[in-house]
Amino acid sequence: MSAAEPNVPTEAPYIALNENLDEPNGYGFCLDTYGPGQSELMQTHSCKPKTDKGTPRNDPGHDVRFEYNAETKKISSYAFEGQCMQVLIATGKSEFALLDCSDHPHQKFVYNKTDKTIRLDKDQKFCVVVDSETQKAGPWVKRPLKLSECSEAESSLKQWLVSSI
Repeated sequence: MSAAEPNVPTEAPYIALNENLDEPNGYGFCLDTYGPGQSELMQTHSCKPKTDKGTPRNDPGHDVRFEYNAETKKISSYAFEGQCMQVLIATGKSEFALLDCSDHPHQKFVYNKTDKTIRLDKDQKFCVVVDSETQKAGPWVKRPLKLSECSEAESSLKQWLVSSI
């Protein structure tokens, strides 16, 4: 059984889960930084409504806006220029961080349009997935991000919508 597609209110660019899952507003889950504004750690969070016209790029309302560049294979922040998503891998654990863009191999991802997965370029058996548990985040909700073997992750937790400007 397939869940409904989210009704993402966020202005492009954004990267959101393909299914709404249990986001209570129907907005879906977008890539995001922890807390308001810029943070070094990343998660998914309720996609946010558009900010007012003329709001500066680094406004906390833009922290769910991320862009995928197929040429560089980087996922970069719209709000925080020069900052890219990077997976931090330790034995049995992975975290995602927003760090200065570099040539680090853990900053390179491949978006597969056919199966809608975001895979680690260095080892494409690994996908960017969300945790199966939703957590409260003030008036919103969030889910942790992790790197998992694609073959072991449920489709609803590893399929993404990538919206460009």
